[in-house]
Order: sequence, then structure tokens, then C-alpha cells
Amino acid sequence: MDVSVIVPTFNRAASLDALLEDLTCQLGGCSFEVIVVDNGSTDATPDVVRRRADRDGRIRYVCERRAGASCARNAGIAVATAPMLAFIDDDIRPRRDWVASIAKAFADHPEVDCIGGRVEPRWPSAPPRWLTPAHWPPLALQIDRGRSRYIDRDHASACLITANFACRAAVFREIGGFSPEYRRDEDREFNLRMWRADKRGMYVDSVVGYAEIQPERLAKRYHRAWYRVTGASHARLRYLDTIDRDGRLDDHAAARGHVWWGVPGFLYRQFIVHAAAWIRKLMTGGWDDAFFDECRLRYLASYFRTRWRDESAGIRAGGVSR
Repeated sequence: MDVSVIVPTFNRAASLDALLEDLTCQLGGCSFEVIVVDNGSTDATPDVVRRRADRDGRIRYVCERRAGASCARNAGIAVATAPMLAFIDDDIRPRRDWVASIAKAFADHPEVDCIGGRVEPRWPSAPPRWLTPAHWPPLALQIDRGRSRYIDRDHASACLITANFACRAAVFREIGGFSPEYRRDEDREFNLRMWRADKRGMYVDSVVGYAEIQPERLAKRYHRAWYRVTGASHARLRYLDTIDRDGRLDDHAAARGHVWWGVPGFLYRQFIVHAAAWIRKLMTGGWDDAFFDECRLRYLASYFRTRWRDESAGIRAGGVSR
């Protein structure tokens, strides 16, 4: 077995069925298994998987009742048999050479521990004018990942997202699986843990998946909520504190500057810059452009609130505030 494909799923029987059809039609002669981890679905998911498994013995069904994609992926990791584990979301459609491209990428680059692939959008309708590539992060799209050949401790600002991701099984045995403590950004947390362990990743443009964009993700309210939740999650990770201006992972970067109530001073400056730009664009009629700054303000405000709350909790517990 060359590759174990792990698919966490929850109540998306229709899109899962289409994904499994694409996986059973993969080209390239690579041997692989498909492990579908049902994370407590109440729709027809079990029937879809069993029907597919009856036709193709490479498909396996696993039920994981503990909620969260991290728990589902970890359940798949526990039963996988291949040296390379590939992860794909249940609303992604892989290109016909997806599995073979993953195997080739690892064969061509024995120095890398993980890879992230390209995720292109399939729009349900024409996207609104404001939804430029600057607003693609909430859509879990992944096209290009910086100028560096590698993503690692020295090039840590980018994230290889689990919507289209593959990793050597040995990495999970060494540093553990995905953290159930994170219901959002579990891929970012795992990335950072890998870089701290001196692992190395790579973005591979030839490993291609297509994201079926859900209609509700074309609305600004979805993006506002995404940035609020992500800001809080990144604050828990101390993500902005530990990536220096050159994109290197440095757990002591924030301590070298001013910190007020648990937040590095440069983040307050960023907030002021985005606030000024937001006001200027609104005053000049640039409503669509202003939405970018609004999202950054929501993200930073959520980051601040989470860190302030944690700082207050530390003081009440007898800690010292800076």
C-alpha cells in the first residue's frame, strides 16, 4: 500500500458520494486505500460508504463519535496502513491523478515530511465583486504558498491546510496527531508543531483538488464570523506573536518588544493602520476595498479579546502582567 487516503465527514452524503466516485477512478497505478471516518453523521453517510465499499474493496468505513475533524482524522490515522497519509475534505473533488501526484511528490522530494496541494474553487454562481483572492482564506482555497521552496521553521507564515494535505506516517508517530483542543485551525497548530520539531513541508502545485464552494460562503456575514473565530483561535496559538517579520518561527519574538496586556505592541499599530484605511476607503466610496480592512479589524479585535481574557485570568491566578 503506497497511500492511505483519510476522509473525515459529517452529514455530507451527496458530496461524499461524488468524492468517493472520483477516488475510485484515480489514474496512475498507485496502490491506495480510502478510510472514510464518519464523525457522527445522521444522514445517509453510512449507506453511501457501505454501498461504495461493496463495489471497491479499497474503501473502509470508520465511525468516530467524538466530535471534531481532529478526532476524525486521528481515528483514520490509527487504522491507516500506508507510509504516506493523504487527507482530503468531504467537499473537495480531487483531480484524476491526485493520489499518484502525492506519491510522486514524496518520491521526488525525500527531504520533505509533508506536502500541501492546490485547492481551486468551483463557484455555485458568479462570486460577488468584493470576493477577490484577498478574501479566499475563509473558503479554504490554497493557491501558491509564498516564494520559498519549503515551508518550515524558517518559512512558517504560510499554512498547509488539511483540505488537501499529505504527511509521512512516521511524523504522526513522532509528534502525535491533530489536537482535539482546536475545532478551528487544527491544521495550523499541527503545522507549527511540525516546524518546532524541525520537520519540513512543501507546497506542490500539481496535487490538485477542487472545492465546491457552498453558497452561504459568498456572503459577507460568513466572512465576518470566520475572522472573529479565527482571530480567537490564532490568539490561543499565539500565532502572530511567534512569527517574526521575516516569516520565521520564533517563540521569543514577541518578548523582544513591548507587550501590553498580553498583546505585542506591533499588533496595536496594525489595528490603527487598518482602522485608518477602513475609514478612508468608506469616505471615498471604496466599499468593497474597505471590507478587507474590516475583516482584519474583526480578526485583530478577536485576537486582542482572547489575549486580554487570558491575561486577566492569569492575574487572578497570581500571574504577572506585562
